[in-house]
Amino acid sequence: MQQFSENITLAEYVASPELSPLPDIFADIFPFHIVLNRDLQVLHVGPMLRRLYPHIKERHYFDQHFRINRPNMEIDFDRIRAHHQSLFLIECLNNGMLLRGQVIYVDCEDVVLFLGSPWITDSEELEKFQLKLSDFAIHDTIGDFLFVLQAQKASTNDIKKMADKLEKQKVEIKKALKQEQELSSLKTRFITTASHEFRTPLSIISSSTGLLEEYDAKLDPTKRAKHWHRIQSAVKHMTTLLEDVLLIYQTDAGKVECNRSKIELVAFCHEIIEQIESSNDAEGRFKFNVYHGDLFSGDLSGEAPNIVVDDNTMMVNVDSKLIRQILTNLLSNAIKYSFPNSEVRFDLSIEQFYLTFSVSDQGIGISAEDQERLFESFHRGTNVSTIPGTGLGLSIVKRCVEIHHGTIEIESEVNVGTTFTVNIPINRIAP
Repeated sequence: MQQFSENITLAEYVASPELSPLPDIFADIFPFHIVLNRDLQVLHVGPMLRRLYPHIKERHYFDQHFRINRPNMEIDFDRIRAHHQSLFLIECLNNGMLLRGQVIYVDCEDVVLFLGSPWITDSEELEKFQLKLSDFAIHDTIGDFLFVLQAQKASTNDIKKMADKLEKQKVEIKKALKQEQELSSLKTRFITTASHEFRTPLSIISSSTGLLEEYDAKLDPTKRAKHWHRIQSAVKHMTTLLEDVLLIYQTDAGKVECNRSKIELVAFCHEIIEQIESSNDAEGRFKFNVYHGDLFSGDLSGEAPNIVVDDNTMMVNVDSKLIRQILTNLLSNAIKYSFPNSEVRFDLSIEQFYLTFSVSDQGIGISAEDQERLFESFHRGTNVSTIPGTGLGLSIVKRCVEIHHGTIEIESEVNVGTTFTVNIPINRIAP
């Protein structure tokens, strides 16, 4: 949808296909507009006219409710269109209120659009027509004029209240426009990323299924199994992308909760490491260290609800699904963005009330500029080059950490490496 800016004119905006139905933001800026089709039927009226004249229905004829006082002309679509952008004075037959403005012809919709406002020169007439200053558009010169007249009769506090209300309306419009721009940008990034990420696995599926279909009987079992594995991997890749997007949506909508359950944390971490080593051909690249405080070597009775069976066993209450998302993304990224055959250090530290995951790689690093947008969905570092990725991993990590009421910190230097540190509040329990 086009948006008002210094680079887009009003004529360009109303000429957009989104004009019908009119966007809400347009109705807010022109609350007294009228849209007529070629048969001079009313297709749409602004919210203020709709409030003042609820009897005006869609497809009613213009001359049932209005009369053109200026220019002096016969009511005909082509004649009105010929006065494109001319000054019009339209009378509302119901109560005689005059609307002053101009008509714009919208070619792509073949409609004429009247943009105006009540022509009132005395604030006393506001009550007569059941109008308030807030009913006028912010940009309206008549509204500004009436504001000055009424301000002369109001107290200082009343003037401040009206000015604050006008300023609030401006802020709300700017906020709505900014949110729409951000949503549009997010949609664009999603479409770009999804189309790029799906292209490779779809090509793999297409080529492998084609070979299996045509040469299945001629392929030896090893090659046949290889093609089936490629298909399964491609499907898994696409499924993961869709699941990541769904998780982003669910967390933003507040539909993901922290459901804690008992897990043996050290074994859980070993399982994730093995999966990542297998899927990334990274066997032996992780150095996994487990640390705990003096609390666990002595008497664990009394106030401390903390149990450690031995040096490598830790029972904790956490949401295993969220912790899996955190560790899988951090460890996978560490392998992906580190230099070939370099070591990735994974430290697990447990204290009385929280546990800490620290993942350090020796790789391309993250610039200070990219760190400012690090956790935005679909944002990727400017130095990732051709390394594949969606830009969703760290966004998911941040959301999962926050759902756990934890924190995440980063230290990084370009071409040296990156360290992510995650702190998660926990309730340690006996197995």
